[in-house]
Amino acid sequence: MVCLAWTGLVLLLHFTEQRYSGRELAATDWLTTNTAAKRSPQNPRIVFLGLDDASRNLDTLFDEDFADSPALRLMKAGFPWNREVYALMIERLTAAGATAVVFDMLFPVERPGDERFRETLERHRDRVVIGANLKDNVEDADFAQSTISRKPSLILPSPTVVPSESRTDSLLGFVNVKTDEDQIVRRVIYRTSLLEYFNFPPEAQPEELLSLPARALEKCGLINLIPERRAPLRLRFCTEFLPRSLHEIFVETQWKAPPYNGGELFRGKIVLIGASGNESEDRLQTPLGTVLAPTIHLSAINAALNRDFLTETPAWGNFALIIGAGILAWALAAFVARPMLRLALLATVIIGYYMTAQVLFNETGLILILLSPLLVLTASSITWSGWEQIIDRVERQRVRRTLERYVGYDVAHEVLDNPATYLNSLGGVRKEITVLFSDVRGFTTLTENSDPQALVAQLNEYFAEMVAIIFANQGTVDKFIGDAVMAHWGSIVSAGPKADAEHAVLSALQMRKVLVRLNHGWKSRGIVELQIGIGINQGVAIVGNIGAAGAHEKMDFTVIGDAVNLGSRLEGVTKPYHIDLCIGETVADLVCDSFILRSVDLIVVKGKTRPVEVFAVLDKRTPIASDPPWLPRHEEAMTLYRAGEFTAAEKAWHEVLDQAPGDGISEVFLTRCVELQKEPPAAPWTGVYEMKSK
Repeated sequence: MVCLAWTGLVLLLHFTEQRYSGRELAATDWLTTNTAAKRSPQNPRIVFLGLDDASRNLDTLFDEDFADSPALRLMKAGFPWNREVYALMIERLTAAGATAVVFDMLFPVERPGDERFRETLERHRDRVVIGANLKDNVEDADFAQSTISRKPSLILPSPTVVPSESRTDSLLGFVNVKTDEDQIVRRVIYRTSLLEYFNFPPEAQPEELLSLPARALEKCGLINLIPERRAPLRLRFCTEFLPRSLHEIFVETQWKAPPYNGGELFRGKIVLIGASGNESEDRLQTPLGTVLAPTIHLSAINAALNRDFLTETPAWGNFALIIGAGILAWALAAFVARPMLRLALLATVIIGYYMTAQVLFNETGLILILLSPLLVLTASSITWSGWEQIIDRVERQRVRRTLERYVGYDVAHEVLDNPATYLNSLGGVRKEITVLFSDVRGFTTLTENSDPQALVAQLNEYFAEMVAIIFANQGTVDKFIGDAVMAHWGSIVSAGPKADAEHAVLSALQMRKVLVRLNHGWKSRGIVELQIGIGINQGVAIVGNIGAAGAHEKMDFTVIGDAVNLGSRLEGVTKPYHIDLCIGETVADLVCDSFILRSVDLIVVKGKTRPVEVFAVLDKRTPIASDPPWLPRHEEAMTLYRAGEFTAAEKAWHEVLDQAPGDGISEVFLTRCVELQKEPPAAPWTGVYEMKSK
């Protein structure tokens, strides 16, 4: 089943997923680019003249060089050049015996010198090619209706250069290059039609367009070397053609010296003129790296002259290779039991397949797919071996996983891995812990007005997220109390009081954030949103098993004590102060450096007599998270309030509300300040507020 599953998955990806196809192509590139890969030899009939920085600037020339050459004087006037320069290029190169002069350039707009250029083109049209550009124009786009009207066209040179409006004029060759799915050029197109190039349904009798390389071959009388197929052809790349600086053909001393030898270099040659300087932005990615666009056209001409094209295995061949890999993986797993021997045989098969693919590429030009068969082989073998190991451990893990569902990761592992500890007996130990209580607001009302099954499903979704957060922050889930969650840190494994407290507060902030996402989803599904309150306290508690001994022994691992009770009360404090997270002063002392805190009140919770200062947590303190601008004023107001200066405190909290409209804590204290001004408290005033409810 493992081999069948991997084979099916890889087949599905190979034949349907475009991004996977790009990775498949990238894998086969290794066959074409490694040091053992065969390159196509550079055909001696090709010469590349580069329009480089030296030709644009002419900084290396002397005054006498310009005196001897009208072309250089025109070039010195600045780029873009007067187009008479191109006319002079044609005349010099054709006079030297070049069979084709190919301009990998577009001349879309009128410029000075066009008349001379046009006349020269007409006079030498049997040996000159210039570029044209295929363009997929968007005539009309209605994004509201998701409709786009397209009309492909061939952008012709300026009428002042080529007066003819014929798209099949023998002077023209399209310069466009298509990339594969991964934006890498591996193929070239020699002939196409306008609609076919842009993947429109072809016409009954399409008007055939030739590419720049195809036109170059046509000018040389080598029509028979132009591939008949209009589909892209994958070619064997050669090493990059080194350009000769274009301006050198006009420097007489260089023209007469080697390698030009008065123009003999160009006799019987195809001369391609294109950009080659650092200023050129016309660069493309190939398996061999980033190259200038003229290099693609040079490679296309070279491949046609050498008849050096590559063949890819057809779809049925790829299918057979993937299926064969799956069968071989099954045979290795089923008949070779020893893992090390299986691994050695797998490595041998992989190396053998790669070497076969490399030999076929070098000797016949056939490209076998690499990624899919090797992925099936390796993934199936590794998965099968891993599955055998898993099966051996499944039964031993079954009890552990079952226990973890009820008591949490830490408790389960302590019980199973250390059975002699206090967790397996009644009683317990005193430990310093941090405890968290989280409760859903208004749950009783929800139970009265909601469908029971839907409410349980919603609670389960809520609990799943909250528990995951607690576990991720190294906490232990103690129990669910109806809609409430009780968790603690430091009871089983402790990173120290400070770290335990920080983990608990971080959990609360993450619970707050996740609840926003959950509420958004519930609202979109028409489910009532939930609001929660969280209380966190730190202190010494009794940790251990609480339960009944005897014939019906039932124990629960939990924590009890005053610190735990106060944590539960702090959750209740969130309601009257309109906050969702409240921490006690012991927690605040531990986390104040890591989180932005806000004083809430000095209170006596119900059932207690000692006042405790409580705080709200605004956010985690980071280099980019600063205190809210109103926070210092709030703390000043709190100081004034506790000093009994209620009028000043009222004013300060009004200022806080101006900056933070709707702030619940400020509104609570404004109401108190007004009441205390009307009925001043009995002396001595301590600022302590006694909670009347849980």
